[in-house]
Amino acid sequence: MNLIHTPRHWLPRLVDIILTVIAWVVFIWLMYNGIIDLIDDQKQGPRIEMGTQLLSGLDSLLLYLVLSLLVACILSIWATYRRKQAAGFERRKRVPIMSDATLSSSFGVDPRLTKLLQEQQVLTVHNDEDGHLLSVEMPDLNKHYAARKQQAKPELVGERT
Repeated sequence: MNLIHTPRHWLPRLVDIILTVIAWVVFIWLMYNGIIDLIDDQKQGPRIEMGTQLLSGLDSLLLYLVLSLLVACILSIWATYRRKQAAGFERRKRVPIMSDATLSSSFGVDPRLTKLLQEQQVLTVHNDEDGHLLSVEMPDLNKHYAARKQQAKPELVGERT
């Protein structure tokens, strides 16, 4: 059973899947071409001049470095834009602090029981499918509180043995 389920719209999921497939295809194509080029170079025989090969390798590394810096700049500009765009917008509003009376009424229990529950270090809380409080077990105090069927307020049933 999932406690938190956030369904995503089909369009963002489809875009993610398409971009992932494209990235894998490009990666496999680049690897294939690189391996084929290495094999073709080996067929021509050993190279005597290693300096030209080293320089062509440095050119490739320089190209990779320039492309990496370009991508980093684009991502930095995008992040700065998003930060400025959302500067006055608070996504997660803070929940106001509940008083003990409000907390007691939201759970449908007596305020004295709420105070007792807050002081306990070990509790076993039983809820129904809708989240209503059915019973509370406090092993430290050897007590068991159960909700009456007629009303939603738990009462002391007795000490457990």
